[in-house]
Amino acid sequence: MLFVFMLSALADDERKCAEEIFVEYHKLIYEVSYRILNRRQDAEDTLDEVMMSVMKNMDKFLHAGRNDIEAQLVIYSRNAAINLYNKNKRRSKKEIPFTFMNEENEFEDIEIADDGETLEEITLSSETVDLVRKHLKRLSLEQQDTIKLVYGLGYSNAEAAQVLHISSNAAGLRLYKAKKKLLEWIGGELNARTEC
Repeated sequence: MLFVFMLSALADDERKCAEEIFVEYHKLIYEVSYRILNRRQDAEDTLDEVMMSVMKNMDKFLHAGRNDIEAQLVIYSRNAAINLYNKNKRRSKKEIPFTFMNEENEFEDIEIADDGETLEEITLSSETVDLVRKHLKRLSLEQQDTIKLVYGLGYSNAEAAQVLHISSNAAGLRLYKAKKKLLEWIGGELNARTEC
């Protein structure tokens, strides 16, 4: 694996962290990738790519907790597998698009009314936190990944874009659309509760 050679370029603490991540999470990375790609060799290639991405972004992993590391690795794995899937499809010249659907296996187009509030202006009581969690699951996986990286794990838009293999503008647009949807859904539910 190529990442084994890259380990030598890391400082001791970074090398130890990368090795521990590999030992602890290589099965998770492989399984996430295999579910998307359905090919052993492609899943192994994705594992290699994910570990190289981990080393490039080692500062995000060095002092992260187990849940944060696992969340980041799932996002890295899913995106690397999707990129490989798309690359394989282009190579085979088939026109089969790869898209994400929500948990109900549906795409949603929602008209958004701009009431001037921002998502950050909503007070996060424990009830609101539960609402946010509930409605985060309604977002597309692409939007969920972007939200997790930027707001949950502290990545900048540019860093998140690099991990997701999209432009910084595309990451910003995903965040904007996700926040608008969340604001609409959460605001509507909170308003409905106060009217009762």
